[in-house]
Amino acid sequence: MQSGMGLQRYTGTTPLMPFAPWRGMVPSGHCRQCGQPSGSCCCGCRECRKEAKELVVTPGARTTTGQTPGTALQALQIAKVSDETTNIGTATAFIGGGCCVTLAVEYAATVATTAFAVVVEVKDSEGTLLAWGRQEAAGTTYRVHECIITTKPGATLLVEVSNCTARVRWCEVFSCC
Repeated sequence: MQSGMGLQRYTGTTPLMPFAPWRGMVPSGHCRQCGQPSGSCCCGCRECRKEAKELVVTPGARTTTGQTPGTALQALQIAKVSDETTNIGTATAFIGGGCCVTLAVEYAATVATTAFAVVVEVKDSEGTLLAWGRQEAAGTTYRVHECIITTKPGATLLVEVSNCTARVRWCEVFSCC
């Protein structure tokens, strides 16, 4: 049995961070406990929270994007889209938060004997368009690609798939200061 010497116990008070600025002088968007920007909060306090987001797209899924299904696939010359559009799915999402967001994508073929493709497009609030696309041969298994696109809050995400199911994931950081 150990004696109480040297053991840290919860006292109900906030721990003192040695190099953190005084609480009254923390700029907006920074953690009031560790002083870091909200996205880099190192103390794990409840003021800075991360919220996981995802967008799942399946063949046949449609959202009203004002865009003809298959346009993103054709624009990037990833896959030739047939007249039969039931194998294409599109979906959009809005990216929020308080700092930069990095996207990851995971995908798998819906039918293992056909080639498939996935395209991820992001248009930020300043009008910059970033795109990532991948075409896979028949028989390709489940894949994950991390850090495909980094963008700022306020961006619009468009995901388009052909013969596969895809999920795009990201984390939005919020400061509740």
